[in-house]
Amino acid sequence: MLNEMEKRVLEMLLAGADDRLAVLRSQFNGATVDRREMSGAGFFTHLSIPADVPLLVPGPKRMVIGDVYAEVTGLQHPAGFLLFVDDGALNFLECFIANDRWPDTPTLRRPYYVHPAAPGNASLVETKERDLGWALGDAV
Repeated sequence: MLNEMEKRVLEMLLAGADDRLAVLRSQFNGATVDRREMSGAGFFTHLSIPADVPLLVPGPKRMVIGDVYAEVTGLQHPAGFLLFVDDGALNFLECFIANDRWPDTPTLRRPYYVHPAAPGNASLVETKERDLGWALGDAV
């Protein structure tokens, strides 16, 4: 069963008016946790989806959606989240942190969307509106 942090982050990562996200949301609705891996710098939540849900086809071999960051209790710096979609199916959620150690009892305080500070810039900044083209890799 997904915990509250995983559920909220996945809902944000899968939000938006896009056919690909609609397919992934249908997978999410039936998804279960296969296993969790903790590291000192975050966690991985591996997902299992039912065999009868639609897959993203055609689609890239791997798709990564990673425009959600969050303030988390016990962390000085924000945590980032990446959703990996492999062969058209939800695979795993990764949480990563920098210059901190994952707390024993983390609580999601304030999740938010990010996008590049400027076109072509690797620095990410908080955005009030989701940049869906960038999040899905469609932006040039």
